[in-house]
Amino acid sequence: MPLASSLSYLSSFYNAPDLRLRGSLIEGKCDTVFDCHMHYSSDLDPGRFLRVIETCGYDAVALQCICKGNTRVTRTDAFAFRDLCAARLPSCEVRIFGGMDPAIYRAEQPDLIREGLISCLRELLTAGCDGIKLLEGKPNIRKMFRVPDFDGEVWAGFWEEAERRQVPVVMHVNDPEEFWTGSPDASPEEIAFRKRSGWMYDETYPNNEDQYGQMERVLERHPRLKILFPHFFFMSRQLPRLGDLLTRFPGVMTDLTPGVELFLNLSDQIEEARRFFERFQDRICYGTDIGSRQVILEEDALLNMEETASRVRLVKGFLFSERPYILTPDAYYRGPGEKQMQPLLLTETQKQKILDGNFRRFISDPVGPV
Repeated sequence: MPLASSLSYLSSFYNAPDLRLRGSLIEGKCDTVFDCHMHYSSDLDPGRFLRVIETCGYDAVALQCICKGNTRVTRTDAFAFRDLCAARLPSCEVRIFGGMDPAIYRAEQPDLIREGLISCLRELLTAGCDGIKLLEGKPNIRKMFRVPDFDGEVWAGFWEEAERRQVPVVMHVNDPEEFWTGSPDASPEEIAFRKRSGWMYDETYPNNEDQYGQMERVLERHPRLKILFPHFFFMSRQLPRLGDLLTRFPGVMTDLTPGVELFLNLSDQIEEARRFFERFQDRICYGTDIGSRQVILEEDALLNMEETASRVRLVKGFLFSERPYILTPDAYYRGPGEKQMQPLLLTETQKQKILDGNFRRFISDPVGPV
C-alpha cells in the first residue's frame, strides 16, 4: 500500500466504531475483551498496534511469538511492546506466549533436540512468558525445520513438563483442508498469498490426518495438558470430531481466529454450529491472528491496517450478527461473489465467555483430575 493511502487508512481505522467489540457500540454490551491470538515483531510499528488495541476496545491481548521471516525469534520484541503498552495504554494487559528457538531442530542427535525443547520451555517461563506458542504443527514449518513427530520420544519430556507444571500451550496444528485440495471460494489475492507463503501442500508435506493422530496420542498420554488448538483445530467441517476431543480432554481449548473457511463452514451448518457453541461455550476463545501475515515475511513490513480491519469485521460479524447478513468480497479472505451468512445468535453470557472469560481461565486455572 502506498504511504499516502496507508496513512489515510490509518486515520480512518482510528475512527472506525464498527471495529469496537466492547461497550455500547455493539448490540449487546460486552464488559471486557481479550484477543488471545495476535502476532508482533518490532517492524510492524508499535504505534499501529496500540491504535488497533485502542480502536477495538481491547482490555487484554496475548502475543503469540513466532519467528520473523521464520528465522528471527521475536520474544524480546514482545516484551518491549508489553513495556510500551504499560506506559502508553495501561488499561490493556499484555500476555506473552514465547515460541521455541528453531535452532533446536538443527541438532543431529535426537537427545539434543529433546533436551533443547525442555531447556527452551524452562527458559521462556523463567524469562516471564505466560505460556508457550508452537507453530511447529503448521505443515510448511514442520517440513522446513524437520520437526520430529509430536508423539515420539523427542517430545516426551516437553509434554510431561508442560502437563506437570500446567503450562498453557497454544499450538497450531495443520491448516485448512483447502491448502491440500484447493478452494473455489478463495480470492485470487488469497491464492497468490498462499503460493508465496508455501501453503499449497502436496505429498511431500506432513499429512493432516497423521498430525491429528499424533496429537491425539499425546493427549491420551497427558490428559491434563493445557493446550489450545487455534482456528477450531481446522475441524469446522467436523464438529462431532472436535466435540469428541473437547469432551475427552478437559484441558483442550480452541479459538476463532480466521481463515474465512471457518465461518463459511459454520454458517453452512448453522443449527449444528449453534448446538456446538451452546455445549462448548466454555472452551472457545476470541482471537484474530492480527499481525501474522506481516510477521511471516522475510522483509520488514508495517502492520497492514486494512487487512487487520478485515479480520476484526470477519470475526465480529459472525459473533454478533442477530440476523442473516452478507459477507462481501475483499482482497484478503473472500473471493468474487457475495455469501449470505447465518448468525450464531449467541446469548450475552456466551459472548462474554468467548470474548474474555475462557482465555483467562485457560491461562490461570489448573486442569482438574481426568
